[in-house]
Amino acid sequence: MSNSGFTEGDIFYTVIDNNYHIFKLLVQEYATWHVMHFAPVTQLPNAEQVDDLEIYGYHAPISATGFNNPVLLAHQPVIAADLIGYHTYLQETLRPEDYIPIAQRYYSTAYEFTNQQLHHEAIDAYSKAIDLLPYFYEAIDNRAFCKMDLGLWDEAIEDFTLSLTQNPESMLAEFSIGECYYKKGEYVKALPYFERAHQLNPQHPAPDTYIQALKALL
Repeated sequence: MSNSGFTEGDIFYTVIDNNYHIFKLLVQEYATWHVMHFAPVTQLPNAEQVDDLEIYGYHAPISATGFNNPVLLAHQPVIAADLIGYHTYLQETLRPEDYIPIAQRYYSTAYEFTNQQLHHEAIDAYSKAIDLLPYFYEAIDNRAFCKMDLGLWDEAIEDFTLSLTQNPESMLAEFSIGECYYKKGEYVKALPYFERAHQLNPQHPAPDTYIQALKALL
């Protein structure tokens, strides 16, 4: 298979000194391939064993012609966890105005997944945006809402709490943490978040509605 025939997500190998050097193609950028490199092995794994390979390096930019007779082994979607090295590379080599559009594209992809009710895929795409742009609180909030839709209340609370570190006066995040605790039946924990949301936006009716309901229960 020629180098030009590979696509992002392809896992391929080359043979050097009887060792198999295995790579995952993360991003194709003109004549450069951004790859993740697994530790060399003496026995070629099958496609199902790829997940068990030790990661040697999370990112390396290599010329597309720099691989000697690469052979396709498997294909897996490029997920957020794969891109941590690539994102660090972007942060260290580009100006923010150059990589912010990449985070925005991740966000747009995630938003489309959300509209299709593909919450797991949306969570992964939002995670890519957040990893590249940690202060992107809109992406953090939306990832949390996807987790709420999946009933992952504790994980959603973690995200809304993270969002508050970037946007401390967020009525939305405070209210949503309260809603998560409410859904869990942890009413005592929920109440102060609704009260804080009400303080931040007294005109919004939802926090007070929950406050009154909880006071009747407690």
